[in-house]
Amino acid sequence: MVLAVIIGVISGLLTSLFVLYFNLPTKVQYLEEILIKAPPKAIYDAIRYQEQLMKWSAWPSATKSQCAVRNVDGQLGAQTVYLQKGKQFGYQEVIALVANEKVSFYLTSNAPFEQNTRLHFYLNEIDVEHTRVLLYFDNTLKRPSHIFPYVFGIIQWTHNMHLKDLAGLKKFAENNK
Repeated sequence: MVLAVIIGVISGLLTSLFVLYFNLPTKVQYLEEILIKAPPKAIYDAIRYQEQLMKWSAWPSATKSQCAVRNVDGQLGAQTVYLQKGKQFGYQEVIALVANEKVSFYLTSNAPFEQNTRLHFYLNEIDVEHTRVLLYFDNTLKRPSHIFPYVFGIIQWTHNMHLKDLAGLKKFAENNK
């Protein structure tokens, strides 16, 4: 009887993993936007300069990490390195810049699952004092480890962090224009 229950539970878990493996998408994408009362140049600089970005980003405090900038800040190849207890666990690198219009990042971390992550900020000037900022998140997860971010809520947590980042960017840019 006990053996039958154990075999049933193991079979159920394996079946669930099999279903999740094939049914959960490996591509995670979303687009968020916010209207900021600041010119595109102020917002562009707040994003591309990693020293400024770390002042408004929600990530350092949420991950209890310290940050350091590597390479020339504000330029292609600039990296924000994330550290915990002095040890690097990830970084984000500026991979595309279009003056006052776009900043793109490649992100990596020591997550327990493989991924290929890009984050893009698009700036659209509405008028002299207002800019629409679009945040486009594009992440490709590798099978079979793509199951973990779904099961442990990491995808929703990441999305919520990006919403906090947009709010932080808005507050920072509007107070520092």
